[in-house]
Amino acid sequence: MQACTSINVFFDSQFQASVQEQMRRTADGGFRHVDMNFWDWSHSENSPFKQPDWRRWVEGIGAAAQRMGLTFMQAHAHVYNFYAYEPDNPHEEQIRRSIEGSGMLGIPWVVLHPSQRPDWEQAGSLDRMIEENAAYFRGLAAYAQQFGVGLALENMSAAKSGLTTASQLCRLIEAVGMPNVGACWDTGHAHLAGQDQSASLRELSGRLHALHIADNHGQADDHMPPFFGGIDWPPILLALREIGYDGDFTFEAHSLVRRMPAACQAEAIRLLYQIGAHMVEEAGKW
Repeated sequence: MQACTSINVFFDSQFQASVQEQMRRTADGGFRHVDMNFWDWSHSENSPFKQPDWRRWVEGIGAAAQRMGLTFMQAHAHVYNFYAYEPDNPHEEQIRRSIEGSGMLGIPWVVLHPSQRPDWEQAGSLDRMIEENAAYFRGLAAYAQQFGVGLALENMSAAKSGLTTASQLCRLIEAVGMPNVGACWDTGHAHLAGQDQSASLRELSGRLHALHIADNHGQADDHMPPFFGGIDWPPILLALREIGYDGDFTFEAHSLVRRMPAACQAEAIRLLYQIGAHMVEEAGKW
């Protein structure tokens, strides 16, 4: 396990800074393992990810990573709630590009969100939601296999909408029944949903392949680093060691850097790396 971060810490929604510039600034902060956030690049029609030659853009990212000594360990795909759209909607193309792009970059696990039924609290709705998500991800996992990519399904944050607990994620993964489908645990989402995180991580043992590490105060998904919110971190680190977690300690904590004045961002990314390195070292002491 190494300290890792999404390169979205330096994402520029106006596309004035290239993805290579994001990578360079992240590397300057000390990170050598990184997460490719396709989600950021999948909205604006001006994004290079949405152009016909998008594969060339991904190839450029891979070449830059080699030059900088960076390794992409996981990715965040484009995501949407399929209950809100008709089949064959434009979101599917961005998800498939995220998966193929991950394969091009040698990324073993790409994170995706399950979809949540608006009526999930009605009798039988949770079972239907798991079955419908399983059917969807079964097809997507078969597509991902040709690129050597696994799907890591993420716990959601809204406690009243389902698919927020480790047990529900396990049910979904088992229902998919594909070897390249596992879990991503988002600590910020879990805190918002009131989950026992150490118990949840132990329940996910053998299925957990990606993390989104973020802190908050239980009111909003603030995407702050550990120790900036209310999460109790030592039990989480102990649980990760006990289950033999095989991925990286990956931050989705971009608010620390993005909220800083430009003159302070270099120090902010170094602080984020130091926090990650410290927590990985602490996890190894037990």
